[in-house]
Amino acid sequence: MPRPDPRVPALDGKTNPFADVAARPLPENVVPLADAYDERIADRDRTLWHWFHRIEPEIRLSCVEPERTRRACEAKILAMMFITVADDVAERYGDRATFAELRNVPFEHQHADPTRDDVDGEYVRFQRDLWSQFLELYDAGARADEFADLLRFDLRQALQAVDYSALLAHHPGLASERELWTYDAHNMLVFVFATIDLANASAFDSTDLSAVRRVVARCQRMARIGNWIATWERELAEGDYSSGVVVRAFETDLLSVDELRAIRTRSSETPIEPIVTKIRESGIEEYFVDRWRSEYTEAAQFIDEIDSVDIGAYLEGFETVFRAQLAKGASGS
Repeated sequence: MPRPDPRVPALDGKTNPFADVAARPLPENVVPLADAYDERIADRDRTLWHWFHRIEPEIRLSCVEPERTRRACEAKILAMMFITVADDVAERYGDRATFAELRNVPFEHQHADPTRDDVDGEYVRFQRDLWSQFLELYDAGARADEFADLLRFDLRQALQAVDYSALLAHHPGLASERELWTYDAHNMLVFVFATIDLANASAFDSTDLSAVRRVVARCQRMARIGNWIATWERELAEGDYSSGVVVRAFETDLLSVDELRAIRTRSSETPIEPIVTKIRESGIEEYFVDRWRSEYTEAAQFIDEIDSVDIGAYLEGFETVFRAQLAKGASGS
């Protein structure tokens, strides 16, 4: 089978295959949770859930049974909603007490208490409701029990990624690209999504599991790169310097620790525009595009080794998503 060639466009913002993202309605099992989120949380615009719903078929493992794709997609949207809420609580608001309770929600042996001192109980109650619906969708998978322990493991990594980002917000000197790859990349949930797919794939050959997860690891980094490029300017304006683009600027001495602290506190002495211009002109974005290509090439080496999943199609889906992320980044959205 020929290996796909990642023909990644330049950072010109001209190609967005998902420009109609809001036109596709959310699945029926997601709408009540999305409505509840808008009523009870409302930290993010609903477009985020529409965006993921639009791209989900592109990053779905081919082994998912056709009759199970809808429920798998719904479960993934709820998983993304869960980690988004946790991330906002920990990083945007710096609410460590509430985040500590949210970390317990997915694990049966740990109790999430909305009445504990200093805890925002509405977030905890919402997450418990959301997770209950998620489990109902996940447990419907033909192989849900087989991969349940793997799902819990992947969720722990995602929550650790949120914890790392929250620490980074308070300790600018902690920032390093190496630790972003180790911890932060798990925030993209690509492992979680893949495990949900496997729980809905009766024909998947378990002997392919290790190789598939090696591919998924590379695709998770690819997704993170695209997210960094798409969001770093907006996040910087919000006082968030946790993007790999900004961290690399720090590690290459383009930015100082004092500048990072000033960004966090939105100091008037450090206007954002000159920093944005400096980063744009540094070639850092192009560095990450090259890293994306490298990850893609390494993942493509598994195409002929894995029989029960079409790895070529999986990679092409991530390429399509990356094109949309580049377009979003170039447009400043």
